[in-house]
Amino acid sequence: MTGATGFFAPRQPGFALVSVLWLIVLLSVLAMGLSYSSRQSTQAMISLVGGTQARYLAEGGVQLVTMNLLSRDPADRLLADGETIELDLPGGHANVTVSDENGKVDINAAREPLLARLFYSLDVDQAIADALADAIADFRDEDDLTRLNGAEDDDYIAAGRPAGAKDAPFTSVEELQQVLGMTPEIYRAVVPYITIYSRHQGINPEVAALQVLMAVSDNSPMTLESYIQMRRANHRDKLSMPAPPAVDRQFLSRTRGVTYAMTAVGVTEAGQQSGISTTIRLRRGRNRMSIETIDWHPFIERNSNEVISPAAAHDH
Repeated sequence: MTGATGFFAPRQPGFALVSVLWLIVLLSVLAMGLSYSSRQSTQAMISLVGGTQARYLAEGGVQLVTMNLLSRDPADRLLADGETIELDLPGGHANVTVSDENGKVDINAAREPLLARLFYSLDVDQAIADALADAIADFRDEDDLTRLNGAEDDDYIAAGRPAGAKDAPFTSVEELQQVLGMTPEIYRAVVPYITIYSRHQGINPEVAALQVLMAVSDNSPMTLESYIQMRRANHRDKLSMPAPPAVDRQFLSRTRGVTYAMTAVGVTEAGQQSGISTTIRLRRGRNRMSIETIDWHPFIERNSNEVISPAAAHDH
């Protein structure tokens, strides 16, 4: 009997208290984990919704700008010389930068002197600039004749690049990185000012960026900046364009208003940002208008200095 009474005797109060405290700690940890998980899910959902809203704002900005560019009267269209337009939209705004591709140097059509001058304007050493200009021409032409400073298949093979010269036109500006002698630094510097879409040997100064004008004109940068300000003011006031800077006729083109590159960043009222870059070709007929989307890429802009591609954004 005594043994039985001892077996069913209540446990020590201290043990029970410790057990309760551990249970409270365990429940607190679980609650904190659930709360953290819930907060993370909520933040992720807010970020996803905000990013989607920002993307739609960017797309809305592109649509509005495209409708403007379809106007038959050139005076009603945006100048499209690389200026950024801010558009207020429901739920935020979009910053759209639009550039007429005829203000850029076409790496398929431009001759070596214009290519070299573009590199000179970017402070590339003259010998390197001349070599790059010739190498670009050799890369895109169909023959195997090497220009004075150029590069053909044998030069690529000697440099450990068995693919050799393409011997065909560039199909994207990114292919410029395959040209022998092109460095990442030079490519990053030149890429905003080149195209494959103008199909002209020269550029139209009425829509060219300052850097391109510096490549084709011997006028001072200050004079060229004044010209850019004047052409924008005249266009805004529906006045005739000012006289362009002095440019050698071989570098001139009068075509404009056909192909445009746009970069649009949508910004929500809460500050989320997302954007797209696109290239479009327009046709304006009396009875029919058409829009051809040549290129389209989404991106995420974290801040003014960091743009993340979709693949990189996924990794983050």
